Amino acid sequence: MPEQVRLVGRSSSHYTRLARLFAEELDIAYAFEPVHDLASRDPVDYAGNPALKLPVLVLPEGPVFGAENICRTLVAGARQPRRILWTEQLPDPRARNAQELVWHGMGAQVQLVFGMQVARLPAENLYFAKAADGFRNALAWLDANLESVLRGLPPRDVSLLEASLFCLLEHLDFRNTLPLAPYRHLAAFAAAWRERPASQRTAYAFDVVAPG
Repeated sequence: MPEQVRLVGRSSSHYTRLARLFAEELDIAYAFEPVHDLASRDPVDYAGNPALKLPVLVLPEGPVFGAENICRTLVAGARQPRRILWTEQLPDPRARNAQELVWHGMGAQVQLVFGMQVARLPAENLYFAKAADGFRNALAWLDANLESVLRGLPPRDVSLLEASLFCLLEHLDFRNTLPLAPYRHLAAFAAAWRERPASQRTAYAFDVVAPG
């Protein structure tokens, strides 16, 4: 891994935060480059990602697209080995279901935020109403199963499941999408992960365009 890599994304994005969390946990220096205009349809504004999506890790040999892809690239280039638990290493179907529902929740959060808060489309549209229902159902399942899933995980320094779940849960409050309070186990999990130094160094924020 070069001395410093470039990460293109948004401080308000849970996918970007997942990549930043891994970089911080692995003690990898990176320069963060925010994208201010999500309405842009020019791949150049997304570090060359033809899908017009973030984050992107820019390396001398070329860009790396997508949060999980970036996390794996960072781990592969880290100087100090860490015990990373990936999806394919999860011990049972329930844990893998948890990861699937986290990914679903992250996608639904983008759908709801971009559709209703950015594009200002009506919330009563079936497209958003069904997404919100499915999101709530996924959170309820995660809340009911989280403790048993975590108890069954093998020893690790960082797991993709826990890191991505934390990014999702923190984003609910940040974007004022769904209240976390009804999900007692998820709220306790988020509070514990919030104490990690890497979590505190990657807190959500809205990127501000510098004057001038």
